[in-house]
Amino acid sequence: MTAAVSRPLRLLIWSSIPTHHQAGFFGALRQRGIDVVVHYYRRVQADRLNMGWSDALHLPPGERYVGEVLRSLDLCTDWRERIHVVPGYGIAFLMRLAWFLSRHGAPWVHWSEHSQPTLHSHITFLVKRAYGRLVRRHAIGALAIGEPARLEFIRWGVPANRIRFLPYAVPGVAARPHAEGFRAAATIRFLFLGQLIPRKGIDLLLAAMQKVVKVCPEARLELAGTDRSDGAYAREAVRLGIGHAVEFTGMIEAARVGDVLGRCDVFVLPSRHDGWGVVLNEAASAGKAIVASDACGAAHHLVSHGANGFRFPAGDVGALTAAMLEYCRNPQLAVRHGGESLRVFQEFTPERNALRFQDALDSLLESGALPTQLGDPAVRRAQ
Repeated sequence: MTAAVSRPLRLLIWSSIPTHHQAGFFGALRQRGIDVVVHYYRRVQADRLNMGWSDALHLPPGERYVGEVLRSLDLCTDWRERIHVVPGYGIAFLMRLAWFLSRHGAPWVHWSEHSQPTLHSHITFLVKRAYGRLVRRHAIGALAIGEPARLEFIRWGVPANRIRFLPYAVPGVAARPHAEGFRAAATIRFLFLGQLIPRKGIDLLLAAMQKVVKVCPEARLELAGTDRSDGAYAREAVRLGIGHAVEFTGMIEAARVGDVLGRCDVFVLPSRHDGWGVVLNEAASAGKAIVASDACGAAHHLVSHGANGFRFPAGDVGALTAAMLEYCRNPQLAVRHGGESLRVFQEFTPERNALRFQDALDSLLESGALPTQLGDPAVRRAQ
């Protein structure tokens, strides 16, 4: 029989690495009186450090590095009574963890993004189905980081009434007004912020920008982030005849995101896949109009099509171009959409997300669709 969920609510969140994105959310949970322990099973890797992230040497109380070992459970003496938040099946350790918690009757909930639709993901679909069966039979439920994740969980076999929405939520960033110089004479300033890699659709954005500049020669684009192409994207911009209209500004530290967002009118995220895309949270908090592909989980929630930006089919250069040209033809539209982005962001603050998380657990624990053992009277409503 599954252990009773005690009051006040106690969590053990399993996470790959500490991030500045999640720190605000964990803090907001604690502000609500929730007892939060976080186990990080990996260190921050070099590719993240190169993106401006930091490897936290001093973690907040209750957070620790533990490695990919089940015995790390013993570092939290009351782990059997805590609700465990498990971020998927992606590595063998997490699958073992989910099986172990299920076998010992410890309450747990799944929380993840949707997976990238690659050949590997199709080959491993049977693994996803097995994990989905584990969630269906033993977990409290599943927390979806976006609508694409919810639909994927259903394909795994998780009942729709056992799925709740829990996105990533970050503190807002302060966007400073853009400086004079490269962008001063632009009719509209577009920005991409992130790694310059094929998955992010940089080639699609350059192709769209070529078409935009033909119609609106004063338009400008900034590509901010670590360039993984070894200069290939800069050379492509020159080949397309838009080298003068595109600026590559390199790695941006997390603390400087607001400065970079302040330099643009419209933020663009043309990814072929993004499980969520936290940078959309940041762009909305900075009051920016947003153009994003429908392959970004966050685009389904942070972009209200035609109200604070445009969502376009991933890979569709024509649709991306058309969205960008809307702002070139009517620069005031970016101002209006940016104001709406600020309103949308209020639903994605860490404080709002902590309440959303608590409500999700409450409704799952009270649902008649829970696994038999979790429907036992010993399970009390989370507070």
